[in-house]
Amino acid sequence: MDDSLIVIDNLVKRYGDHTILDNINLEVKTGQALVVIGPSGSGKSTLLRCIAALEPIQRGSIRIDGKLAAKGVENAGAQPDAASLRDLRQRIGMVFQQFNLFPHLTVLENITLAPRRVRGMKRDEADALATELLRTVGLEEKRDVHPERLSGGQQQRAAIARALAMRPKIMLFDEVTSALDPELVGEVLRTMRQLAEQGMTMLVVTHEMGFARDVADDVIFMDQGKIVERASPDVIFENPTEARTRAFLERLLDREGRRN
Repeated sequence: MDDSLIVIDNLVKRYGDHTILDNINLEVKTGQALVVIGPSGSGKSTLLRCIAALEPIQRGSIRIDGKLAAKGVENAGAQPDAASLRDLRQRIGMVFQQFNLFPHLTVLENITLAPRRVRGMKRDEADALATELLRTVGLEEKRDVHPERLSGGQQQRAAIARALAMRPKIMLFDEVTSALDPELVGEVLRTMRQLAEQGMTMLVVTHEMGFARDVADDVIFMDQGKIVERASPDVIFENPTEARTRAFLERLLDREGRRN
């Protein structure tokens, strides 16, 4: 039985004449944690947005849990219908660099909004779920405060809890620590580590190489819109096959050395 939760075939994404993703092929199995690394502009974030059906694709296809989630607009045949897309989007939780919490709602209200409106969950059920998730991310005591009274790390953990409230099968994380002060990064990464340990299927775009080394089942290196290399963290960080991967990691380590 095929346990691939995400299957991407020959995906091409363009903006005008500029190709952002060039013939991407990728499978992610249930329970895998994949970390995507690469230089800025390599297509990492765009790949996540395509998987989440936030961007149309020009060619190829994306299947989520065996169902067609996206097909290239240049491909022949019918596109996924609106009802199918709504169902598929509910299976995917996405957390962005910016927290995007509603400032006029409390933390609890931010988390319960989508389950109540989209899934039709009753208020007491949604409140119980949100309280459980806030306990998971270490924010139970903040349930009744507004986002402006939270630190950046707390806001990002609340955003993760909000995404989890829809009970997704896949979590996508797009540079979720890059807008945080360095001392707040660890608390968000701890929450993500916990999700990986619980078996959540995850695709994580990040520059946090320690997290990639410790948590990823596989690391994907992207450059110029292509997947250059996919391997275990040990191979990627100790003995990468591709020269472009080695050059990227050497530059990254050199920059970190200069900062320290």
